[in-house]
Amino acid sequence: MKYIITTIAFLFVTTFACGQHSKFAKLDSFFLTLEENNRFLGSVAVSRSGEIIYSKAIGYADVETKVSNTSDTKFRIGSITKTFTATLIMKGVEMGKIDLDNTIDAYFPGIQNADKITVRHLLNHRSGINTFTDRSFFSWYENPISRENLLDTIIGKGIDFEPNANYAYSNSNYVLLTIILENIF
Repeated sequence: MKYIITTIAFLFVTTFACGQHSKFAKLDSFFLTLEENNRFLGSVAVSRSGEIIYSKAIGYADVETKVSNTSDTKFRIGSITKTFTATLIMKGVEMGKIDLDNTIDAYFPGIQNADKITVRHLLNHRSGINTFTDRSFFSWYENPISRENLLDTIIGKGIDFEPNANYAYSNSNYVLLTIILENIF
């Protein structure tokens, strides 16, 4: 009886492990294809119930020196954060903590036209606020900057047009939305 139970347990564990390996083999093959065709550089992790069940680092952290990515490589995530910021703003609207049509002067009285610019204008890049990520941005973007200094930079850049008069992609808008979220939550 002990032999039968041991055999069944072994078969169960082997089947489960092979089934998991099969899923991972397909992922490995997919990422290998992307890497071989120069279609992806980065690091991927899949988790279940808070536990990482698969991870893969692909390509180079530094292409020039051929330093490979690892699961510990730090990446600048840039504009993908706008998706999360917009989602959290809408969650704030759903919870009744944010009104898209409220002006931003309560949060940022130093910004020109703050009494005319709404949360909706920031969200839709229609505020007229100049983006802080112009050419001078690259001289300091790798250095930490305080919220106050970043806000001063945004205020110093001024505006490009009256609120809702035009559309212009502006990273400043989403920095301001993030600050609003930090103040509300």
